[in-house]
Amino acid sequence: MTELGAQFDSKLRIYLVIQVAAVLVATVAGLVVLPLWVFVGPLWARAYFPTIKARLTDRALLYEHGVWFRSEMSIPLDKIQDVSLHHGPILDYLGLASLRIETAGGQPGSAAALLGVKDAAQFRSEILARRDRVTVRDDAGDESVEIQLLREIRDSLARIEAGLR
Repeated sequence: MTELGAQFDSKLRIYLVIQVAAVLVATVAGLVVLPLWVFVGPLWARAYFPTIKARLTDRALLYEHGVWFRSEMSIPLDKIQDVSLHHGPILDYLGLASLRIETAGGQPGSAAALLGVKDAAQFRSEILARRDRVTVRDDAGDESVEIQLLREIRDSLARIEAGLR
């Protein structure tokens, strides 16, 4: 398999500015900062957008983003429980969607939200298909690495038991 990179829609910059502005409007202190955000927000969004990268490999989803504070995540495919597709009024108006990746254990920082992925439904399908190839026995009879390892351990134990007799 090859590595698959997600493409992000440039309209995401507009959404990010609107999203922060909505939070500012909701707070008293934010109302003071809002006029400044009107000028700084688009500059920040222009700097932030190129930093967003998501790559899907055969074993993990790699996600990185950030301007001042860089965040890099590696989410193993076998830990992914669900990939949900979310829409909202502003996202729909801009033709965007959000992919939320839920992982086993639900620890803080173990999940990711990919905003503005182009062809989000198709990228979601590819994540789930690769996850299933890693974790589930497919129709062709191929086994996941975990199942192969368990079989090897079982066979080793059987040889040890036979040797002890």
